[in-house]
Amino acid sequence: MKVIGMFFAIVNLVWLVSAVLAGGEEDLSSHIQVTKYAPKSASFPGCTHIAFRGKTEIVTAGDRLFFRTDSKSPFRESAIEGLKDAHAVVFNPHDRLFYATDTGNHRLVTFRDPASSQVQHRLTSLAEVKLQRPHDIVFDPSTGWLYSLNPDSSQVFRFKTAGKTADVLDLSQHLGYSRALTIVKGRLYVIGSSVGAVVEIIDFGKQEYKIHNSFDKKKDATAGSWKSTGLVLNDVDFFQDHWYATSYFCPTYAGNNDYDENKLIRFKTWQDLKEGTWEDLSPFLPSKVVPYYLTPRDEALFIAVFNHEHPGTFDKVYRLTKSE
Repeated sequence: MKVIGMFFAIVNLVWLVSAVLAGGEEDLSSHIQVTKYAPKSASFPGCTHIAFRGKTEIVTAGDRLFFRTDSKSPFRESAIEGLKDAHAVVFNPHDRLFYATDTGNHRLVTFRDPASSQVQHRLTSLAEVKLQRPHDIVFDPSTGWLYSLNPDSSQVFRFKTAGKTADVLDLSQHLGYSRALTIVKGRLYVIGSSVGAVVEIIDFGKQEYKIHNSFDKKKDATAGSWKSTGLVLNDVDFFQDHWYATSYFCPTYAGNNDYDENKLIRFKTWQDLKEGTWEDLSPFLPSKVVPYYLTPRDEALFIAVFNHEHPGTFDKVYRLTKSE
């Protein structure tokens, strides 16, 4: 009996060593769960971003914002009118204002309460540069700076006091069309969508930065598929111990290629992004939807998605969580 027991112990040890050498004991993605967050049924008329401020949640949905002040209640339309293709919202605790990228109107707008129609500011330029379809906007709590960007020219703005203090960083030498900004641990990252790269800003004032390229980038494109273009980054953000990235892949731009492959991935390091050693989490989302901006909050990562071919038919926010 002892000999048999020793034999099975050796077999188990050999299997364990083989599993470790093969890259791990189990599939890490098995710990991930993705569920519908809002709306549970039906659809927003557009969906690119969700922002949180205390109990207030605001979804950016094209020409409208939707909000609620209780996570158990349904979202309702904001009273703010006149928006066009708005993309993102952020709250600035210093002036206690929400800032929204009113993309189609080439401006930023500020407001105190999404239930009110009152707009405090309409900013059409920063650092004496005209805003052109500003997409993302983020706030750095460690410095008090707000950041936004002109996507076509890859101009990144930082500003305070509703734009009275502002300067600009030009990344057009390195980036093409750029959709997103991310703040992680006090550092700004600029998401180069069409070139599939991320620029890490070391010092904005001194214009010091480094570039993280992605694996097997095939061509500069604002949308596509993994096989035809490589990554076309919508957003990159950090949640718990991984970086997560979304790409603009959909049937219209994929041609005969798979439009779901690698549209949502995660990786540990920038070297992993460069070498392509990432996990494809796309099967956790429905087919044909485009995952756009990412919003980490507490123990969850929120993913805004929309249907490019049929807007307003499957535009939702998903909630990604991890179990131990």
